[in-house]
Order: sequence, then C-alpha cells, then structure tokens
Amino acid sequence: MITIMKKTLKFLIPVGIVVSFFVADNFLQYILFKTVNASAYGPFIVQVSYINFFVFFLSYCLIFLYNKNRKHGLWFLLLYVLAFIWPFFIGKSEIVYNLYSLFAVLKTSGFAILLYLGYDWFNKQKQTQELAKKNLQSELSLLKNQINPHFLFNTLNNIDSLIRKNPDHASESIVELSDMMRYMIYETNVEKVPLKKELEYIDNYLALQKLQYFNEDLVEYAITGKPEKIEVAPMLFIPFIENAFKHCTHKETKHAIRFSFTLESDKIGFEAINIADKTQPISKDQSSGIGLDTVKRRLEILYPHRYSLQIQEKNDLFCISLMIKIND
Repeated sequence: MITIMKKTLKFLIPVGIVVSFFVADNFLQYILFKTVNASAYGPFIVQVSYINFFVFFLSYCLIFLYNKNRKHGLWFLLLYVLAFIWPFFIGKSEIVYNLYSLFAVLKTSGFAILLYLGYDWFNKQKQTQELAKKNLQSELSLLKNQINPHFLFNTLNNIDSLIRKNPDHASESIVELSDMMRYMIYETNVEKVPLKKELEYIDNYLALQKLQYFNEDLVEYAITGKPEKIEVAPMLFIPFIENAFKHCTHKETKHAIRFSFTLESDKIGFEAINIADKTQPISKDQSSGIGLDTVKRRLEILYPHRYSLQIQEKNDLFCISLMIKIND
C-alpha cells in the first residue's frame, strides 16, 4: 500500500507543478488586468505568447544539453533572469509585469522539460528492453550451441551399442540426433519458429532419451489440438522437458514423466509432471541444459503480461504449468 502511495505521489508531483504554474499565471493575468492600463496589458500578453514559442524550443534544447553535461543548467538560470528583467527593457515598470513574464517562461520551459524527460524515459526503457533482449539472445545462443554433454555422450554410447543389435534403429537414432542439432544450431536464430518444428525437435529428444532407459512406458506424451499456423519462441519448452528427466526419481515407474500440450488458435498450454521423491538421490548434470531462470527471462521479454507459469511440488510430484497467449 505504501509503495502504491509513493508511486502515485511521484506521478502527481509534476502534475501539481504544472497546475500551480497555470494558477499563478492566471492569477497574475487577473492582477495585470485590474492594476494596469488594459490597452497596455493586451499587447504585452501577445508579446509574451510569441516569446514562449522561442522559450519552448530553447528549453527543449537546453534540457538535452543539461542531460549531457550538468554545467549547462546555468543557461536555465540565465533564461529565467532575462525573463524577469525583460519588461524593464520595454518600459514596463510595474513588478507584476516581471512576475508574469517569469511565470510564463517557467511554465513554457517546464512543459518543454517534461516533454523531453518523457521522451528520454521512453527511449531509455526501449533501449533497456532491447539490451536485455540482446543479452538474453547471446546467452541463449551460447546455451543452444552447447548440446547437453551428458545427454550427447549417453546417446552416442547407446547408438554405438545399437549398431550391432539393431542397425536400423541405430541409423534412425543418428538421423534424429542430426535433425536435433540442425534445428538447434541453424533454425532457431529467429524470434519465432513454427510450433510444428518445435514439436518435431521434442519428438526427437524424447526418442533419444528413451534409448537410455529400459522402461518403455517411462514417458506419457500427449498433444491436443493442431500446431499448424501457430508460431512460438524457439527452445521454449525443452528446458522444462530436460528438467523433468534430470529430476525424475523412480524412472522404472510407468508414466513417471508426463508431458502434454493443449493447442488453441490464440494460446498454448503446456504441462510437465515428473515423480520427484525427495528421499531419493538424483543424478543430474549441473552444467547442462538451458536454465529455468533463462526461460523465465525470455518469457518476460517475449510474452510480457501474456503468459502464466506455475511451478509446484505436491505429493512427490514436480509440476510445471505454462500458458502462453500467442497473439498480442
């Protein structure tokens, strides 16, 4: 509650300043109209209005220079001093002219400063997001180009053992591994890929993982809906799938690992569930795979306010539920 109040106060401060200048400006106009000759009052107001166009442009340039070097703030002081003494040079001796001139310039200058600060803030936010996205893409590229060594070594060893026992199966496994590497290295250097391609990569990954285990029913995998015409960020689901294999206990149990996709025209639902008995030791490679933290950062950047990620541990099960709205 306190944080919300502070943010609201920060938002209202510039509004309050602008309103204050408007009130002061109108009050001074009222005093001018009441205390000086009306015929002299009108032309002076017109002159101030014309000068304000110049002041607005000048203030916008000055705040830009001030943002580069703080010493340029002295130009603002000079501008406000000139605004105060200017009526003396045109023969206006009443102090109310000086005050009105100063407030008019302060008001116009304030508008220019607020406009620049708004533009500068928006620009910096955009640059920050782009930099974060580039850094994340660089990080992901490094991770993508490093196939999990543990998975790769096991796969190659399993294929080697298959060469004598089942040459055809061994050949199929080599093709699957080749397709995985080709997709990961050459086809994922874009913001979005066809979901069908991503699912083919997952199919190959699951097929190669099954070579490591004697349990033919270890994995339950289901897809509801059609992937055609759906695009998604590449390598988004595989970290959750890797994580399920790494952290799964009781791999001899039927359907100890379960994956499912629910596909609709405007959203993708994904679930990963694995048995995770905390009393059982887990064999895992800490240096392998794309970390879940990286996936969360990607989701924040690529699908801001358009995804829901839930990670839960319940009844010796580790459950991940992800929902992504694919349309803006």
